[in-house]
Amino acid sequence: MAIDRRLFLKGTAGLTTASALVGFPMINRGARAEEAEFAGTIKAGHLVGICMSPLFMADAAGFFKEEGLKVDLTWMPNPGDSVAALSSGAAQFIHNPFTTTYVAVSKGSPLKIISGSGAGGLVVIAQKETGLKSMADLKSKVGKGFKVGSQRTNTLELTFYRNLTNAGMKYADFEMVYFSDHFSMAAAFETKAVDLVTHVEPYSTKLVDLFGGVALADNTDAWGKDAPDCVVSVREDFLKSYPGTVKKYLRAILKADRLIKSDMLEAAKILDKNRYYKVDFETLKAALPRQKPQVDLIESAKGMDVAIGDMVTLGYLKESPKSVTDFTILKTLV
Repeated sequence: MAIDRRLFLKGTAGLTTASALVGFPMINRGARAEEAEFAGTIKAGHLVGICMSPLFMADAAGFFKEEGLKVDLTWMPNPGDSVAALSSGAAQFIHNPFTTTYVAVSKGSPLKIISGSGAGGLVVIAQKETGLKSMADLKSKVGKGFKVGSQRTNTLELTFYRNLTNAGMKYADFEMVYFSDHFSMAAAFETKAVDLVTHVEPYSTKLVDLFGGVALADNTDAWGKDAPDCVVSVREDFLKSYPGTVKKYLRAILKADRLIKSDMLEAAKILDKNRYYKVDFETLKAALPRQKPQVDLIESAKGMDVAIGDMVTLGYLKESPKSVTDFTILKTLV
């Protein structure tokens, strides 16, 4: 889940709670307020990790259509693009790392996290040639020009930072190399331009199974069981204006969540057929169970707190913003 800090700050510069307000059209004007719906096509911004699987499956299996929604899936290269699009009203929903929504809210963007999308699946991976087998082993590389690939202000960086801190090390111990997107970081690992990266499924499986990488830790080690990764975010005014649409959207991705968990092999076949991830089927089949859908974020939302605290320590946030999550509609569906 890649983000370049300079691109992110540029993309969100000047956004305030009152900025970029959009005059949303409404249908069903005579309906009760809790049933109000958005007119036209919904744009859903996304990245390409396995944590996007509820979105992709809802599209592939026709669950959005079953709910009467027209949803246009729009790939955005990094989370900075997606939060900027959402903040401006150019997108209505985004599936993105929870960390980027928190940063956007801290800068005044009127966003809310309304559900999860995927859990686990963020893996710290070392080159086989390093001989490393655990985070504790990484201490042998302190002060030796060991190159660590990372991406600023997102869940990939925060997974590495927390595991590094837990093992008694710090960034200054290594040569940190920052990337603007996770495809370029994966390429750097594949060509052995870096010694270690943190990556997301299915690409972490690819780096291990096809390129000999060794998994040292993951985000469950950092944040506990069912550690969240990506979440679904919307504008606060959209949530208030179109609760009926939000409910239908969440219902569709909950259906997708349940379908994937009920038959991982069949889910992998469906996702592979539609080429959402652009990896081979065997990699996708192996990766899917390693980053399960987690639309119901209600009980595991506290897993985000450690990462947000670390973002304050790193200076990405002055303090943890309040009231970023709103699970009111989600609670009616689970």
